[in-house]
Amino acid sequence: MMAKVETGTQARQGEKGRPILYVLIAAVLLAVIAGAVTLTWQGKVSPADHASQSGQAAQQTADNPTTPPQKTVPAEQKPK
Repeated sequence: MMAKVETGTQARQGEKGRPILYVLIAAVLLAVIAGAVTLTWQGKVSPADHASQSGQAAQQTADNPTTPPQKTVPAEQKPK
């Protein structure tokens, strides 16, 4: 039995060209969209930052220095 002799182009599983480029572009776009969705969703479900709360307390103290600042409780922690 003699082995079949093929050229490099014939032996390849697939050819280079636009179809591969389209797959790579689509994969990158899907990764960017998934990252944007993840960051947007994470921003919505993350708790309020403490920096803004301390800034509000400092403003209340500056506006009315004789009364202590009120403790602010995030909406999801307030008792019902």
